Amino acid sequence: MNDKLTLQIFAFDCNAISEEQHDNALKAIKKFGASLRATGRMQHVSGVRFTRNEEVSIKDTPLEKFKISKMLVNDGTGACQMLDRSSEVMDKVGIRLADTPEEERPSQVIMTIIVSGRDNASVRCTYERLREMIALQRDVYKWKFFLMTDFTINMEKLGIAEEDTIIIKRGEKDMFERPFAELTEKIIACFPKEQ
Repeated sequence: MNDKLTLQIFAFDCNAISEEQHDNALKAIKKFGASLRATGRMQHVSGVRFTRNEEVSIKDTPLEKFKISKMLVNDGTGACQMLDRSSEVMDKVGIRLADTPEEERPSQVIMTIIVSGRDNASVRCTYERLREMIALQRDVYKWKFFLMTDFTINMEKLGIAEEDTIIIKRGEKDMFERPFAELTEKIIACFPKEQ
C-alpha cells in the first residue's frame, strides 16, 4: 500500500444546487479543495454526478488537477440516482483497486455522498443493497464514509453514522459554506498523522 496516498470518492447530486446557490456552492467547494490540498497529503479524486444517462468513469485525478465546476451543473430533471450511481462508482473503484499493484494502492479510501432529498430515480440498486456495500467496504476494506444531506432518513437508510453525517439546512443563506467546512474538518481528521 502507498501509505502517503488517499483516494477521495465523491458521489454528488448535481440537482441539489439551485441556480441561486451555484456561486455559493462553487466558492464553498473550492475552499474545501484548497484546504485538502494545504494538508500536503497526496490525494487522488474520483467523482460521479447523479444525472440520468451519465456514464460512471473512474478518473483517479490528482487533487490539484481536479476541476469541480463541471460537476455542479444542475440538469433540471430533479432526478436523483444516488443508489445506482453510488453503487456503480464503488464497484468500479473496487475493481480498479484490485487491479492496481499493491505498492501503488492508496492506503486510505474516503467516500462522500452529497445528496438533496431522497433517491427517486434509481432502477438497479436499493437502499438495502447500497447499505450492504457500504458496510462491506467500511468493515472489511476500511473505507471511510461521509454523507452530506438535507434529509436525515438517508443517514439511517444507508447505515452511515450520525457523526459522519453533515446536515444541509436549506434555510441558511449560504447553505453550503458550513457543511463543506464541517466536511473539511472531518476528512482532515481521518488523515494519518505523519511520523
